[in-house]
Amino acid sequence: MRYLLPLALVLALAGCSSVNETGTMTLSGDESQQIIESNSSWGAKLHISDMKAGQAGNLLKAQARIKNTSKKIVNFNYKFKWLDKNDFEVAVDSRPWTPMSITGYEAKTVQAVAPNPSVTSYKILVQN
Repeated sequence: MRYLLPLALVLALAGCSSVNETGTMTLSGDESQQIIESNSSWGAKLHISDMKAGQAGNLLKAQARIKNTSKKIVNFNYKFKWLDKNDFEVAVDSRPWTPMSITGYEAKTVQAVAPNPSVTSYKILVQN
């Protein structure tokens, strides 16, 4: 019985800060691979698509489209996570969460430039 309360507390806290949808783009030469993951019902309201990457000098420039597939306004936060060729995160926590609001059925484009030339891929993290 004494173990149930701490377990319940851990499970409750884990549910409060989950990332709901993640889009990942990995670049290799001229080809790119795009993976979209959604792990909650809230993530079903938002869809990350049209992930693109280009160059801004010697830095990776990233862009993606986030669409609200529901009829209600969705308020959320997003940020870019930068990865090197070995999938190690570059410049950990260098970019803060950015708040965004999207009205029903609206889509918005988000963009960012990598913090240094070692970045070869990126993820977009979305949380409520």
